[in-house]
Amino acid sequence: MIATVQRELNDIRRMPYGTARTAASEAITRRIETEGPKELLAEALLDLVESYSFSDQGVKSFSAFARILRLWDESPELFDEGDERNLFWEFKWVAGDLAEYPQISLAQAVAFLDDMERRFELAGHGVSSVRMSRFRWAWHAGRPDTDAFRLEWITGLRDEFEDCRACTIGQQVDYFTAAERYDEAVALGLTQDSSCNIEPTRTWYGVALAALLSGDPELALTMHKRALATDDGGPTEFASARGYGFETLARGGRLEQALRLLRNDYPEALTKGESPAYHLRFYLGVLAGLSANLDRGDLPTGFREPEWSTVAGLQAWVLAAAQRLARDLDARNGNDMYERSINRALAATRVEKLLADPSLDTPDISEEISSAAGPSVRQTESDSTVAPSSAHDVLLAQAEELAGRGDYGTAVPAYAEAAKLLEAEGWLERSGFAFAEAAQCASIAGEEEASHRFFAAAVSRLRTGGGDAGTLSAVLTAWTPVAARMNDPETLLNVTREELQKLGEFNTDGLSEDLAERRRAEWLLERASLRDTFARSLAAAAPGQRPSGLGLEQAAAEATTAGEEFAQLGRIADAAHAFWLAGKVQLENGQTTEALWSLESAFEGFTVAQRREERTNAASELIDLLRQTGQPERADEIVAQL
Repeated sequence: MIATVQRELNDIRRMPYGTARTAASEAITRRIETEGPKELLAEALLDLVESYSFSDQGVKSFSAFARILRLWDESPELFDEGDERNLFWEFKWVAGDLAEYPQISLAQAVAFLDDMERRFELAGHGVSSVRMSRFRWAWHAGRPDTDAFRLEWITGLRDEFEDCRACTIGQQVDYFTAAERYDEAVALGLTQDSSCNIEPTRTWYGVALAALLSGDPELALTMHKRALATDDGGPTEFASARGYGFETLARGGRLEQALRLLRNDYPEALTKGESPAYHLRFYLGVLAGLSANLDRGDLPTGFREPEWSTVAGLQAWVLAAAQRLARDLDARNGNDMYERSINRALAATRVEKLLADPSLDTPDISEEISSAAGPSVRQTESDSTVAPSSAHDVLLAQAEELAGRGDYGTAVPAYAEAAKLLEAEGWLERSGFAFAEAAQCASIAGEEEASHRFFAAAVSRLRTGGGDAGTLSAVLTAWTPVAARMNDPETLLNVTREELQKLGEFNTDGLSEDLAERRRAEWLLERASLRDTFARSLAAAAPGQRPSGLGLEQAAAEATTAGEEFAQLGRIADAAHAFWLAGKVQLENGQTTEALWSLESAFEGFTVAQRREERTNAASELIDLLRQTGQPERADEIVAQL
């Protein structure tokens, strides 16, 4: 029995954080409490605290951790060496959340920290993590002696329960940036040479903002790009860091990019936060960035919500939300720290030395075919094998070498210049390939405006130059997320729709049975891919950007059909992704019954395909929906399957 339950605990630990992992952890903890084996109860409770702490449910970790402490006091024999170490390691997670919730009073927080120190000393452990926790509490509670606590922490003896080196640096960079000690933030941040689950991303975001506000836009842009490249989109302690990221771009003259990241990378951050204080610190960065651009208050943000549709409207909404959170936190802290932070954000302006304009990094190109294109525009398939000039080869070789070693930003202009040379001599299909490579490299490098333009150029040249349908479909698929992020899907939608219509029905005339079967499979894969691309583009488009008569219902239908076609081909993972998309769209469109079927199909597909992470994430959405629709028993069945 112990071995079986241990395997289950191990399986749960391999799940990504979220509803499904938390639900599975809760379920197995309840089962062990009632049925045993008691030897694994401490491990299960510790895993439960971890699930709560890293999935925006930190408030639940307090009661779970209290159960662990009672178990430690009453039955220490149930804790093996690993359990004991995890108990004292997780102490600082819970201590770190004390300042995040206004319902935790000053007296409760001080009592917890005192008890933490007492327990560490009784167990013979060092108290470095206690000193760190006292600093963190003082900082976020707005105490005037915060820096004394910081110095006591970093000058004291380190021990095995201390944060990693990366976090020791990152937490101080965050503190210095929030305290407007920008030179110190930059100097310390540039020493960052380690990594963990939240670093160096947090450090890079803080250094980027500090560098911008201390007059070094070049360093700010470099650090911001590093932060984006390492930000995995998870919730862990990135709230204020992503707020710094928004502020860096918006105050640095890249408001459109800031809005694009907010809209696409963490859209739920405006309405949901890891905790009240984390949420407020995120709002402060967004508020500063928006307030610095109120002279562009009528600029559309790309959000569909009416109250968020313009910069001025979004700024007013964020201000009201921040003030609501600040009132409770300041009341608990007995000071006006957060109110003063809001006032500083409202007074923010764009900096004098702006971030470099991304359009300066790439050559000018047109989506239309150049009139300078030579006579071989109507090249045939056999013509396209003729070797182009050596200048093309040199540029493409340079670009491929740069991309091969991960220097995507530098590869972009090389690919684009090669594409222009190829076009000038009439090699349109080759030009399209090169523009597509430039687009993909620009996307990876975070230069989405350039990527969007290059994808448009690639598609027009591939279509005119006779590119095969499979290549065009792959480029359209790669373009889809970029067009969605740019909030400009019109061209992509129209082209994809036209290509779908051109496919028509499969024709077997003149083909043997075996050849017809192979060609039909190729045709069906191409059609399923185009359907999936069209569905994703349609779902991401604002109502006014969609072709007449098409909306979310059509997007869900196309995604469902794509899923069925992928399944026919045995491409189960692709089918599951298509059904997952259909479920999300149906849920947004109020089609609850249909969404349940689609999400269950996605969950089953990912199970068959052994795609653990996607399976767990789809399960999280399915469990949430089942609970919302009054089907807790069915939700429990999904949890049991995990």
